[in-house]
Amino acid sequence: MTEEALQDIYLNNFHKSNNAKFVPFAGYNMPINYKSGIINEHIHVRTHAGLFDVSHMGQILIPLTNENILALEVYIPLDIKLLQFNKCHYSFILNSHGGVVDDIMLSKIKIEDKEFIYIVYNASRKKILNEIFSKTIVNYKIIQDRCLIALQGPDSFSVISSILNLSSSMKFLDIEILEYENTKVFISRSGYTGEDGFEISILDNIAENFVQKIIQNKNTILCGLGCRDSLRMEAGLSLYGNELNEDINPIQAGLSWALDKSRLKDKNLNCFQVLSEEINTSQSIKRIGLSPVNKSMLRAQMTLHNENNEEIGKITSGCYSPILKKSIAIGYINKTLDMSEKLFVKIRDKLEEIQIEKIPFVKKNYKKGD
Repeated sequence: MTEEALQDIYLNNFHKSNNAKFVPFAGYNMPINYKSGIINEHIHVRTHAGLFDVSHMGQILIPLTNENILALEVYIPLDIKLLQFNKCHYSFILNSHGGVVDDIMLSKIKIEDKEFIYIVYNASRKKILNEIFSKTIVNYKIIQDRCLIALQGPDSFSVISSILNLSSSMKFLDIEILEYENTKVFISRSGYTGEDGFEISILDNIAENFVQKIIQNKNTILCGLGCRDSLRMEAGLSLYGNELNEDINPIQAGLSWALDKSRLKDKNLNCFQVLSEEINTSQSIKRIGLSPVNKSMLRAQMTLHNENNEEIGKITSGCYSPILKKSIAIGYINKTLDMSEKLFVKIRDKLEEIQIEKIPFVKKNYKKGD
């Protein structure tokens, strides 16, 4: 049985011409870094601005009707009818036992005189989500003619506002529909790095022109998935397939803040009873941040142990932090662990001491207003 061929994102040739190094990711050929390297790209995002092409991600427009709202609320724990327009909401597609089928960004937007629900979802979950949408949603459109570009870092507003007529009052998780080259651009003040930034959905045929203008700014460089991962790790953000999956619920993942608590009493939510019980009981597992006591490198799938060498958890993501200049990790431990006990990681059959760290590892710098 042969593997499916990798897909190229629309700006593949542009990235090649800019000396991108590619890796397979979620069925796509994706830039992992450019000539300056992952660590330099990471630091540039923390200090100036970096541009990421995340066009592998799914985008969908759903007509805002009562029928579609009810269908979505079976597995999305938001009260969609009460959500404000032009605001992004981090949420989930949940299965019947509360496990995360995907984590998503959902917004209510108006395009001319029509109202829509706009959802951005993970590339690795496109197939299963498309199956769910096809069975439950009416007249939706899976967007296949738009790139998704992320500009991240403290200089991102000054860079993007030289190209688009952005409101200076735009705050974290606001979303606007703007004009560029006589087309509609969806732009949200959001991202996956812990920095101020913007995510821009733009038509394929004008995307390269737009990106070229951004990188002409001396404070902006192209960045790949390599530093996107280390940036999200420092910010303590979860990655689907690592910290989130169909057997982990949002409460176990420390994401109960993203649940609309009123929906936990709503029988239309397929897992309302499971989550309402979970939120009021002690969790069997807990998501934590970790760092080594010595200089060991922590990696995903390494097991965690107590002083008696009993396995009590596992690392789900690990990387080197260019800002902290040490290894950091995120994982899950059994909540029965006595927090006064020492914690160990098994590296090449040897136990090495590690310590629990607060998440995020590095302070987030979102623009939340005055």
